[in-house]
Amino acid sequence: MRRLAILGVASVTTLALATPALAVAATAAADGTSTRSSNVASAVVAKKKPTIKLKRSAKGVQPGIGKEKITAIVNGGGKVKFTIKGTNYKKNKNVRVKNGKAVYKVPPLGTGKYKVTGKYNGKKAKTKFEVYDSALTVSSTTFTISAANPYTTNVPLTGSVKFKGKAANKGYVDLYKDGNHKGGSESPNLLGFGVVQPDGTFNYQYFATDVAAKYGVGTWNFQAYYTDGPEFSDYISSNFITVVVTA
Repeated sequence: MRRLAILGVASVTTLALATPALAVAATAAADGTSTRSSNVASAVVAKKKPTIKLKRSAKGVQPGIGKEKITAIVNGGGKVKFTIKGTNYKKNKNVRVKNGKAVYKVPPLGTGKYKVTGKYNGKKAKTKFEVYDSALTVSSTTFTISAANPYTTNVPLTGSVKFKGKAANKGYVDLYKDGNHKGGSESPNLLGFGVVQPDGTFNYQYFATDVAAKYGVGTWNFQAYYTDGPEFSDYISSNFITVVVTA
């Protein structure tokens, strides 16, 4: 009787010891399934839909000056395909994404309105900008003057200014040696200026004389600039002007 009782106690003890192990195994199995499901769910959540936004650096720019930049803001890596369209103009450019941005430096373009499309992983964004109808024309691009007689052989520089679609009616046309306008009115390369009249014309009466007086005998190159503000943030320029100073 005691033997049967002992065996019975042993069986109960064995079962009791085995039950927690089974429970742990069952829990481990359940946890494993839960972990796998969680990982799958996380992977689905982590896979974001591509997004793209475009920002332009300016509403409009001057012709022949490459100052416009289009920035694509995206939520991943890779490349953004930019397409610029204008009248009889189309250009595509692929730009690599860096730190969530792809920046396209638009090349110098002619007057007109342009549309820009950015494509990124199947998504599109659009913007537009204008190249203004502006021009600075000069009466001549070649001058000759005698250093011995700078006043009697002087030839004035005249011209006209069209700025953002209409004749400029105020301001100055500045002349810079070799076109080096950095520093504006404080630049050591500034020769002088002509005053813009209400009809958009200007006259630099002693242009050639000033060249001969300041630089002497030789061949010198200049470029005329016009801006509507003292900060020189928006400007147009002429073709290069060559002045030959003889003895």
